[in-house]
Amino acid sequence: MMASASVRDIHGSRASAGLVRWPLLAISLLAAIAFAADTYLVLTRPYFPLDLALARAAQAVNWGPLAQSFGALDWFEGWKQVAAAGLGLLLVYLLRRRAFWLMGWGVLSGAAYQLLELVVQRPRPPAGLVHVVRHTTGYSFPSGHLVFFSWFGAYLILVFGGRLPRAVKALLWLLYLLLLAAVAVSRVYTAEHWPTDVLAGLLLGGAWTLFGLSIRGLSDPVLAA
Repeated sequence: MMASASVRDIHGSRASAGLVRWPLLAISLLAAIAFAADTYLVLTRPYFPLDLALARAAQAVNWGPLAQSFGALDWFEGWKQVAAAGLGLLLVYLLRRRAFWLMGWGVLSGAAYQLLELVVQRPRPPAGLVHVVRHTTGYSFPSGHLVFFSWFGAYLILVFGGRLPRAVKALLWLLYLLLLAAVAVSRVYTAEHWPTDVLAGLLLGGAWTLFGLSIRGLSDPVLAA
C-alpha cells in the first residue's frame, strides 16, 4: 500500500506541476519565431551586405592559435557528429537510462536540419566574395555544427553533471558557451557559412534544446528536484 501511495504521489505531483515548463517553452517558441524570420529573409536573396561585412571582418582578424582549433571544429562534421550522437545516446542508456528519451529528442534535430537544408538550398559563400578555406558538400543554411553542439553539449552537462560541485558545473557551462562561440566564428572564418546561417543554427539548436527541456516527461530526469 505504501508503494502504491508513493506512486500516486509522484503522478499527483507531476499533474499539479503540469506537463510543460512554461518559461522554457516560451523562450523556445521565441527562438523558433526568430529562426522562422531568419529563414524567410534568407529565402529572399543569396546573401546580405551585413553577411559579407561580418564574414570579411572575421577573416581579417589574426586569430593566432585559435585558427588551428577552427580546422578541428570544421573536421567534426557529418558521420563524426552521427557517431558522437550515437555514442552519447549509448552512454546515457547505460548510465542514466531515465534521460534516454531527452537525448533521443536531441538526436532528432539532425533530421530537422537535413530537411531544412534541402528545402532552403542556400549556396555556400563563393570564393569571389570571401576567402574560402574549405567547402564541404551540401548547402549553407542552417549551420549543422551549431545545431548539433547546441543540444549535444547542453544535454550532456545536464545528464551527467547533476551531482558535480556547483563550481564545476559553472565551469562546464562556461566552456559550453565558449565552444558555441568558437564554432560560430569558425564557420564564418572558413567561409563554410554566412553569419545568417550561423545565427539560424544557434536559433534552431537553442529552440530544439529548450523545447525538449520544457516537456516534463522528457526533462524531469535531469531537471526535477
